[in-house]
Amino acid sequence: MLPYDETSPQDIENYAKKLIGKTFYDVLKEYFKENELELEKTLSKNKGKLGNLIEEYYFYYKPNSNPHADFEKANTELKVTPYVKGKNGILRAKERLVIGMIPNDKPIETNFEKSHVLEKLQLILLILYFHDKNKNKLDYSIDFVKLFSILGENCKKDLEIIKKDYKIIIDKIISGNAHKLSEGDTNYLGACTKGSTAEKSLQKQYYGDIPAKRRAFSLKQSYMSYVLNTYIVGNVPTYESIVKEDETVYFEDIVLKKIYENIGLTIEELCKKYNIENKPKQVNSILIYRMLGVKSENAEEFEKANIEIKTVRVEKNNHTKESMSFPAIKIKKFVKENFENSEIYNFFSEKKFLFVVFKKNEADEYQLTGAKFWNMPIDELETIGMLEWNLYRDKFEKGVNFQVEKQSDGKVIVKNDLPKKSETKIFHLRPHASKAKYVINGCEYGNGSNSDTDELPNGDKITKQCFWLNNDYIIEIIKDIINKGEEK
Repeated sequence: MLPYDETSPQDIENYAKKLIGKTFYDVLKEYFKENELELEKTLSKNKGKLGNLIEEYYFYYKPNSNPHADFEKANTELKVTPYVKGKNGILRAKERLVIGMIPNDKPIETNFEKSHVLEKLQLILLILYFHDKNKNKLDYSIDFVKLFSILGENCKKDLEIIKKDYKIIIDKIISGNAHKLSEGDTNYLGACTKGSTAEKSLQKQYYGDIPAKRRAFSLKQSYMSYVLNTYIVGNVPTYESIVKEDETVYFEDIVLKKIYENIGLTIEELCKKYNIENKPKQVNSILIYRMLGVKSENAEEFEKANIEIKTVRVEKNNHTKESMSFPAIKIKKFVKENFENSEIYNFFSEKKFLFVVFKKNEADEYQLTGAKFWNMPIDELETIGMLEWNLYRDKFEKGVNFQVEKQSDGKVIVKNDLPKKSETKIFHLRPHASKAKYVINGCEYGNGSNSDTDELPNGDKITKQCFWLNNDYIIEIIKDIINKGEEK
């Protein structure tokens, strides 16, 4: 007889709450009690999925691939998932929450209301454990247990966005374009890859001829971090919502509508309209939040969907001077990565951007020209992007050559032979530090400090590097906005 009522979600949750404060080792030890031999055998076998361990040795059912809810009689799904703590003490989900596989070889349910996704999201028992990299997996502590439903009153707005996400994914699959799916296509519900490598996971599409990677429906890591802090731990939300209670239009349409209500206004005029004085350095970003009705610089929907605002200043000649920077890389880690598991691949395949364009007018003032949501097309990332990424990895592996030049004024310039922006189409590497610093064959150059450097595979040091989106590539992305602005 089971120690819980398998027909009652509440009883299952109450039973699960007895896990709080225990480790996975504690669960096994309690299950096997005095049978040390069986315990040791199980320990040697269970080095992988901690969720399977909880299913079999705490809830007493065998892990399976059944598409229906784990506790079928209670219509409740079980998810055992890790969280981490940032240096500032803020909790965040360590990974996305996988809901279920997307079939490549058979028809897919087009109606969200009848889908396995909704069946599994309508009631989930979340068991969260702290991922401590300094401990053995079985010594991780289980800290939170709570039932979560996407149908709950608190999640009404989330559900509407998830429905739209589902439609975006389904439409791409049915059009025979499953090979073009990317997590950046959607906001809260993603289509993440499944399989050790893309090549091994390729399958023929039911709706098309081009093989596509195996993918699964999942709640994005950014959304799960919000769920953890708001719904599970119960922290007071620090983010304002863009979508108001009485608004039923899709979230992205609301954002664009609010921005386009200000089209043609200059930065000065926008500052006056939204009462922003002493124009701060990040005035463009602040203005966008004010247009969206957000008083702070934190929007709930952007936080949940991992959306980043990027403002672009376009000159009269329809060019932009600046490329766009992204987080610094660690070179020694970078050279050991393969592209599909790399930080840059994960970043651009998952991230969505809101590009807001300001163009210089005849009076030499930047005025709001337009906006669009954008994520990098997966076929561009996996072709041109991969080639360009490999250019830099191969160069770091072979070795960077430096040329030290002393100028007539005594200033020393250090040049290197990393591939230049002119050799790439999408992104290039260049310094990510305010001051330059190099250590070459034991000799130091530049006015920076060691904190401005990153170590090369041969032990030399170079000024920290990061990937930048090429300015020409950015102009191509926003060309439709520029052209539309010129028509007016």
